[in-house]
Amino acid sequence: MNIEEIKKDFPILENRNITYLDSGATTQKPRFVIEKIEEFYKNNNANPHRGAYSLSMDATSAYEETRAKIAKFINAKHPEEIIFSKNATESLNVIAYSYGLENLKKDDEVVISIMEHHSNLVPWQKVTKQTQSKLTYMYINDNYEISDEEIETKITKKAKIVGITHVSNVTRNH
Repeated sequence: MNIEEIKKDFPILENRNITYLDSGATTQKPRFVIEKIEEFYKNNNANPHRGAYSLSMDATSAYEETRAKIAKFINAKHPEEIIFSKNATESLNVIAYSYGLENLKKDDEVVISIMEHHSNLVPWQKVTKQTQSKLTYMYINDNYEISDEEIETKITKKAKIVGITHVSNVTRNH
């Protein structure tokens, strides 16, 4: 599949010759996703798991079917392992302030890369300070990569959480 075929899936790219690089903040939606959201709002818009009335039960069914599909797609053991949030920042905060605050101890480490967005940096700064655990940074080489040596030396048995971006908005090729 070439780039022009992929771009056809995204209505916002029609009649625009742009390259959108701000997906960390707001991701553009393909037509299929927009249509599914519209379908939900038209037919099932109610709170899942919040009522015994038919609309709520329909929303719950759609919610749980989606959870099961995602679990299968990422090979999760159980659909209940899938948790929905409104965005990555909220998810990172939930992990840091629930799991991190409850489980990190004095000699534990949280390992992140130096390329992290503030949404994966600031919560760990606060949590490691509060729990007296240590925040460890993995640095990149001249090719903007984390080397095997950096990984092997930074991710030790003391590391309880490793959080690394797959694409960074703080690096660019010169």
